[in-house]
Parts: sequence; C-alpha cells; structure tokens
Amino acid sequence: MGSTQQMTGTDQQASCGQADELSRLVEKQDWDHVLALLSQLRKEDEAGLLCDMDRDRVREVMLHLSTEELANLVAVMPQEESCRFCEAIDPLTLADVLDETNPDFAAHILRGLPEETVKQVLPQLKDSGVVEPLLQYKRGTAGEHMTTSFVALAHDMTVDDGINAIRAQKPRRDTVDTLYVVDARGRLRGVMTLRQLVLSRPGARLRTIMERKLLSVTPDTPDRECAQLMQRYNISSLPVVDTTGHMVGVITLRQLLHVTTEQATADMYHMVGLSETERISRPLRVSVKRRLPWLIMSLGFALASGLVVSAFETTVAAMVALASFLPLISAMGTNYAQQVATLFVRGLATGELRQTLVKRAVTREAMLGIINGVAVSALSALVALVWMRSLLLAQIFGLAMFLTLGLSALLGALTPLLLKKLRADPALGSSVLLATATDITGFVFLLGLAAAMLKWTGAS
Repeated sequence: MGSTQQMTGTDQQASCGQADELSRLVEKQDWDHVLALLSQLRKEDEAGLLCDMDRDRVREVMLHLSTEELANLVAVMPQEESCRFCEAIDPLTLADVLDETNPDFAAHILRGLPEETVKQVLPQLKDSGVVEPLLQYKRGTAGEHMTTSFVALAHDMTVDDGINAIRAQKPRRDTVDTLYVVDARGRLRGVMTLRQLVLSRPGARLRTIMERKLLSVTPDTPDRECAQLMQRYNISSLPVVDTTGHMVGVITLRQLLHVTTEQATADMYHMVGLSETERISRPLRVSVKRRLPWLIMSLGFALASGLVVSAFETTVAAMVALASFLPLISAMGTNYAQQVATLFVRGLATGELRQTLVKRAVTREAMLGIINGVAVSALSALVALVWMRSLLLAQIFGLAMFLTLGLSALLGALTPLLLKKLRADPALGSSVLLATATDITGFVFLLGLAAAMLKWTGAS
C-alpha cells in the first residue's frame, strides 16, 4: 500500500511539472516542443493539462492541433470542461471537430453551448439532419442522454446472418453487448445478448431465441426514472422507442453513470443552495452572479429568525440565560431535519420511496423523532440544570428541545415530498429554507414557553 501512495505522489509531482513545462513552452511559442510534450501523454492527461490553462493560451495551442486531435480531447473531458473548451474554438473549426464524433455526442456538446454558437455551428455539420432532431429533446429526459448508435437485427435473420451483420456494422464497444431485434417495420420486438447469439445454433432464426419480455422507455421519460429502471433490473442498456414502437436510441451503462453522477452532484449542490453548473474553475463574475442572490435570500431568512427573537425581547431580558440556549436549539433542529430530509431525498431519487411507502415512512420518522426527542430533551434538561442551576430553565429547555426535534423530523420528511408534488427539486428542501423553518419554530418553542412560564410564575 505504501508503494501505491508513493506512486500517486510521484504522478502528481510529474503532472505539476508537465503543467509548468507546458506553460513555459507555450509562453515561448516553442510549438514543436509543445506538440512533442502533448504527444507523450495519454489523452485524459493531455485534456487535464489544457483545461487548467488560461483560455487565451489554450486557443494558441488549439491552432496547432488537428481536428481529429481536438475531437479526441473533447471526448475524454468532463461535460463542463468540454463545453468550456469548445467555447474557445471558432465555430467553423468546431463544426469540423464535431464531425469527427458521432451525432449524439455532437448534440450533447451543443446543448451546453450558447445559442448563438449553436446557430453558427449546426448548419456546418455534415450530419446536421441527424444532430438537429436530437437537440429538440428536453433536458433531464431519456432523449437527452440516449445514443443513436445501437445494433438492430431483423427478426427473420438466422444466427449466422446476425453475426455477419454485426461484423459489417462494426458497432461501438459499449453498444454491442446487447442486441435488439426488430420486425420488418423497424418496431422493437425482442432483445438478446451477444453471448446468446454466438452460442446459438447457426441456422436458428433470431425470433426463436430472442427475449420477448421487453423493458423500454420513450424519449420524454425522465432520466432519473431511466436510471432507476436500469439499476432495479440490472441491465446494461435501455432501449428508447417512439409512440409507434420504433427504436430511436439506447441509454448505455456509460450514460447511466453520467446521469447518476449529474443527479448526485445536483442534489448535493441544491442542498446548500448552489447551481449544479458551479465549479471551482468558473470565472469569478459567473460564480458571484449565481451565489450572491441566494446569499441575499438567505440573509432575508436569517432576518426572519432575528425578528422572532426580537419579538420576545422582554422575555430574553428577564431571563438572559435563554440566549445561551438559542444556538443549541437552532443547531439540533437544523441537523435533525436535514438528516431526515437527506433520507427522503435519496429515497425519492433512487425510487426506493415509492408512493405506497410514503405514509409508513413519514409515520416512522415522526415516531423516531419523538423517541429521540425524549432522550435528547432529558439530557438537555439535565445539562441546563447543572449549567444554570435553575429547575425552571431546565424544564423550559428540555420541553423546547423535545418539541423542536419532533417538529424537525416532520418537516424533514414532508418538505421533500411537498416539493416533489409541486414539481420542484426535492433536494431544495434540505437547503436554507428548511434550516430557517426549524430555527423559527425552535425559537418560538423556547422563547414562547419561557414567556408563558414567566407569566404563570408572575401571576402565581
């Protein structure tokens, strides 16, 4: 294990050295040595170095690379970096670069580019008639992620005919494992694996050996649903058909990984109020534009919590020790609500939380909130008693903690469900909105109980 770590550290040092060397050579305009250095690298490493460079310098390097080399680089870049990379290429050259790729990849790149750039590039593509329809599919659907490269065999073919057809098509590696059988009208009728085809009797008709129990989606099926189906049924590809049953594409395992990575990133970012397109490499002005409105909105929510405390100014003045408990109430309520919300967001995203299980799941979390609330509130009351040496404060703090945790559990469960019903992203329920709700209710419980206790003891 020590040798592996040493190798990793060495690789990182070598990468830094190559980046410095590349920048030095570009600055000197020594293009022969620049190209020699890049030719020694794997495409993934070459792409990584270029992505880390200043955009103006990247443009200079691009002028000395062939369209085939540029296409190979774009193919191995993450989506955000590939779009940023392509924005630095002039439209005519970009059209040539995308012509070196397949139509679905070209459409994938164009979706991430400015509309004006797309209008300039699209007419110049050789396969514009194939690429343009792919751009019509909405984001977050099967149509956006599918590839139009798949192996379709006629159902009346023999096994030998099917093998010869595959050899003639020379399909991509990630689209040959699963074969689709269609009828004379091109409608999907069955599916088989390459292994089934190769091991079957040479003269057998494909319609006699194909699997007829089909699982397919339409182009407008949400990508989350596609990912759930592929995971649930453990399949490596999912056919996409139109309303008449004709195959229009396939979602592969590679695309599934891309979809699930995007979903996980989006959910994680939304839980803290960030856009899923936010990256460390983004220009400062872009990050400011995306983060500042959310921070201003968060300030507004925080002011709402401050107004609640201000409304109980007299109570706080009479029992100054209450101020020490406000951060504790806030932290415990927010933390517990976000724990529950995370479970529900994940359950909704993976399909684990089906409609039939919602009531049971909410009831379970409410009961768990009560049980945890009893335990934590008892401990809280004991801490308050030892700390403040006041039985009254211990009772107030303990009861407020119990009510806060119970309500936080309910809010954490119901907020993602409500957002999903409103067709909003459930992950937003674990952001500042949920934190603010638990803060306000927790403060109301603590200060409201204190005000009531003061009034009662004063009256008595």
